[in-house]
Amino acid sequence: MKRALILFITFFSAQAVLLFGCPSAEILINEVMADPASDWDGNGEYYYRDDEWIEIINSGDSSVDISGYLLCDDSFPIDWRYGFSGIIGPGEVRVVYGSDSRLWEQSEGFPSYGLSLNNGGDSVFLYRVLGSDTVLVDSVVYENYIADDDRSLGRKCDDPSVWELFDAYNRCEDCEPVSGNNCVPTPGDINNCLTDTEESSWGMVKSIFR
Repeated sequence: MKRALILFITFFSAQAVLLFGCPSAEILINEVMADPASDWDGNGEYYYRDDEWIEIINSGDSSVDISGYLLCDDSFPIDWRYGFSGIIGPGEVRVVYGSDSRLWEQSEGFPSYGLSLNNGGDSVFLYRVLGSDTVLVDSVVYENYIADDDRSLGRKCDDPSVWELFDAYNRCEDCEPVSGNNCVPTPGDINNCLTDTEESSWGMVKSIFR
């Protein structure tokens, strides 16, 4: 009965955030790519499951220990996809690829699915587990048009409350309510706007994040 109550409270909290917006937090989901069509994790080969990615950002003004922060998708009961560790400084980001997720799942004895982001639309949740408390920190919902080849959904760099579609590699001309910005996705970096009209080959862009 106690476990059922905890799961219900967690589920209710998640739904409340989806309806009323994310709570105030220093650690936020910053960018999501659900349908990769390229080798985003840089291992030399493309695999749709390994090249999905989720990025978080420390939006506060002090360093944060992110041990105990975990990612999951829209599953009930919760299936953890990745657990963070270490320190993240103010303004810094941390990107998790599907390949990272699968290795973490294996190390924790979970089924090895990776981030498991649904191309038909899905939700991403960031929780913090501290002792017996499981607190929802942030979440984002995306629709199927966002999860198209090499498009990412990310916060606007100068206004983190606004989400944009980073669609330089696959333009979305009439996307609503999230509009395309013709910028290159930026895993592992802040959401700077690199457009496909700049001299930025795919190899050059990848080299920025190494």
